[in-house]
Amino acid sequence: MHGPLLVRRLALEAAGVGRPVRPGRVGDHVPPGVVHRRRRPSHRDRPGGGRLVRRGHARPAGRRRRRPPSPARLIRPATGHALTSRKSRGVALTTQQKNNEKPSGESDEIVIRDATEADRAVIRALLHGSLRRNYDGDHVAQADRIIDAHLGGGRDPVGHFSKTQHVYVAEADGEVVGVMNIAEKRQGTMKISPLIVNPDFRGSNGAGSALLAKSVEVAKARGVRQLYGTVAEPSSWIETFYLNRGWTCGSQSNSQYRPGVVEHAIYYDVEDDDPAPAPEPLKFEEYSPSRYEELEHFLISRMDVFVDGIDEEFVRALVAGHERRSSGAVEAKYKEVYLGYESDVLSSVVAFGPKKGGSVKLMPLSATSRRALRETLRFAQGWAEGRTHKLYTHQHVDPEVVAAFQSEMWTLEGLLPQAYSAEKVAAQWGWLPGETTHLGRDSDRLKAYTERFLTFVRDRGWDELEEARSLAMAVGGEAGELLAELQWLSEADIVELLGSERGFRAKLSFEAADILNYLIRFARYCDFDLIEAADKKLAVNIDRFPVEEVRGSKGKRYKSDR
Repeated sequence: MHGPLLVRRLALEAAGVGRPVRPGRVGDHVPPGVVHRRRRPSHRDRPGGGRLVRRGHARPAGRRRRRPPSPARLIRPATGHALTSRKSRGVALTTQQKNNEKPSGESDEIVIRDATEADRAVIRALLHGSLRRNYDGDHVAQADRIIDAHLGGGRDPVGHFSKTQHVYVAEADGEVVGVMNIAEKRQGTMKISPLIVNPDFRGSNGAGSALLAKSVEVAKARGVRQLYGTVAEPSSWIETFYLNRGWTCGSQSNSQYRPGVVEHAIYYDVEDDDPAPAPEPLKFEEYSPSRYEELEHFLISRMDVFVDGIDEEFVRALVAGHERRSSGAVEAKYKEVYLGYESDVLSSVVAFGPKKGGSVKLMPLSATSRRALRETLRFAQGWAEGRTHKLYTHQHVDPEVVAAFQSEMWTLEGLLPQAYSAEKVAAQWGWLPGETTHLGRDSDRLKAYTERFLTFVRDRGWDELEEARSLAMAVGGEAGELLAELQWLSEADIVELLGSERGFRAKLSFEAADILNYLIRFARYCDFDLIEAADKKLAVNIDRFPVEEVRGSKGKRYKSDR
């Protein structure tokens, strides 16, 4: 053992984690639930340091090309609290599945039925195995409570808002592969808590989709207007499952069910589920003087809902700002005004106002319906691509308005009481290009993850074994393992593997995650804020490397030239 391997071994031992070592040494015991990973042999372990040969190169005699291990072989993730999409399965098949595999194009028929007493053991196992990852509490006790309420006629004896409780299971070839509990509320809503599919069957047979469809069926039969539930932020792929099926993410709460874990509330409007003929999409055009009277009437009749002082003078000032748009100067306070028409009827107005710092405020922004507002937001987002890093607006607090912004992935950034009208509240909504969800932005997610990860370390007592030097060595060791995956590959090989072998990408991501984890521990030990330090370093580098001088050249080359 030599070089980076020795460094990594010593660092992991000193930090109190890693592979089992000799009896009596730190790391001899692998904590329960931690799956031990065995490092894949690299070129350094081969006789003579044989190079890992890829496509297009000669391969040493007698050696087979080894594919990178799948994510399931690296670590088997704990189940989430709901469902995952087909793309994110990444879980090894059980022996039973392999023996029961059917020819391509065929799948097990999913049967959704009421749970029975005979299902208690598997429901307990599903809840305990899934929820323990992101939720505190006794999940077996929760399973017993919902089963007892279900078998007792659907009434929850300890519920307050709940009117009924029903538990359904998804069955494939006689095996229970999923469970869903739905609680009907007195307010005319229904909560799914929880919906879980056995990870070995996720994405393979439609069990999750079938359970979700059952919830909509029951909600319609009971006259429920909205379904809702919650998803832990670390299980972002589960949220994607719901969003892809018409659900909307509405709020977030940090440390709601476990310290450091952010919980997202999601909902689905049952009334919107009924198919209806798609109306003609809005057609947008830039404001022209011939549209003045139409614009004036639209704004004065609609914006006084939450804005005082909307009159002819306001409209004239808005139009004057539009006429200054050719200046392109922020201090000119120019506007770009667009009108949206549905069948030649004015249905929305949006004005883009660039601000110092590069953001753009949409004001006024008004539409005749939720659908028209959503289309206007999409138009605004298309306008923003390549022109700004952020859009924001101020709107009145109204269910239809809120639902439109949430559906288009905008973030509620704050509430402004009496900002535009006495005794009324305005909400600020923001949108950043490239975001896939309006909750859990990178900075927030990193903070929440840091808290959760450090709790993980403290609970195991590893923080008591830490030393600055050993943590720094661990960072280097993990970086060495990441390099070992790429060292003997050309850039073309890497690009090909990233596109064709999911296991390769997963391996790189896990190695990078190990580096992040040790950096978080090192920053905590040295008592500095990692993101704040990176922010300050970025500010220094912005000054050191002016864009106009370094664009297209490498940083070190630029420094040497100076």
